[in-house]
Amino acid sequence: MEIKTNNRLDPLDGVGLRFGVVVTLKEMYGFNRIDEFIRNCNLNGWLVNVINVENRINIHEKVNEEIELT
Repeated sequence: MEIKTNNRLDPLDGVGLRFGVVVTLKEMYGFNRIDEFIRNCNLNGWLVNVINVENRINIHEKVNEEIELT
């Protein structure tokens, strides 16, 4: 994966811009390669945060739960 910037107007455009990348991998033969991908990213000095989708959904539902006070 390579990320390139292209400054067309001001040379300082995009300086300090933070970004994230979401990656979903599916291997042709059914092998789970996510651990290998994470290891390679870490070797490149990239910060990798693994997100458990089920936990995020549960947290989102709990935060948006309506509470009725009687």
